[in-house]
Amino acid sequence: MFKLTAVLEKGVYAKSPDGIVKINAKATLLCTGGVGHSAELIEKQGWSTKNLHYCSMPSNTGDGYKMAMAAGAKDMLVESPEFMMNYIMALPHEGVHLYIDPINGFMSLPSGGPTVFVDQDGRRFVNENAKKYNLLYQRMAMQSVKNAYEVFNQDIYDRITVGIPDADKVLAQAVETNEGDSLYKEDNLEDLAKHFDLPQDVLTKTLNDYNKFARQGKDEEFAKDSDNLIPMEEGPYYIARLDPSNLIGVGGIGSNRKFEAIDPNFNTIPGLYVAGMDSTMQYRNVYTITLGGSACAHNVNSGRHAAMNAKDYIASLG
Repeated sequence: MFKLTAVLEKGVYAKSPDGIVKINAKATLLCTGGVGHSAELIEKQGWSTKNLHYCSMPSNTGDGYKMAMAAGAKDMLVESPEFMMNYIMALPHEGVHLYIDPINGFMSLPSGGPTVFVDQDGRRFVNENAKKYNLLYQRMAMQSVKNAYEVFNQDIYDRITVGIPDADKVLAQAVETNEGDSLYKEDNLEDLAKHFDLPQDVLTKTLNDYNKFARQGKDEEFAKDSDNLIPMEEGPYYIARLDPSNLIGVGGIGSNRKFEAIDPNFNTIPGLYVAGMDSTMQYRNVYTITLGGSACAHNVNSGRHAAMNAKDYIASLG
């Protein structure tokens, strides 16, 4: 089995059980799948990797991106979107399928909606239902704060988890075991601040103001839709730290419409073609997942046309 280690304009070096092998070629196609399992490259994009949960395949370590950079390709990583969501460490989060978990997944409790998000200063910093416009917005705002926390009460939890078997048992067990010191339960709103050293007066005012907005049906801070403004009138109350959960990276390598790799000056790197997730640069900073299947369609289309264009390039060499 070969492991690609470097890209040349006329082929690749590969590492095999028998040593380094040089493979000559008139054109080389990189068909690789993102940087979603590389803490180094995720940090380069500006994301925190503290307590990061990986939903991507362990093989997605940015090898294609690194080889393209070694060959002089234009670095688009900081402009490429990372499929980054929230999760709560105390709740179940095993394996790569966290994103579809009915309680701790990308569309459930940690994604916001009727809950309240606060920062390290105990203040709200975003419309908690930003996912309404794009699912990835739920995490993007958290790049602007040191830490993010979610506050909810039992009523809100019950609304979010309606129809999910044993949802209350899952929450009770999570509070009891409390992996990562990430989830706490209290009878009074005023007692929530102590667990993460938040300013009690600020957090209490934030939550009391939010309850006022919810009762009047108008969010005076972030204009959250009234159907997601639910007052937290009764306990028990919960506060959880929101940590990052990453599914996949999208893009990172500069290329043109022929899927030829380009250098920082937008000049073609002869004979080097890029297809798959690493070349998906029709997005900038955020993946427009409202267009379902667009990345998969790009993978098919880029692979097909990169191969066709590589064939034409080889033919032009005579």
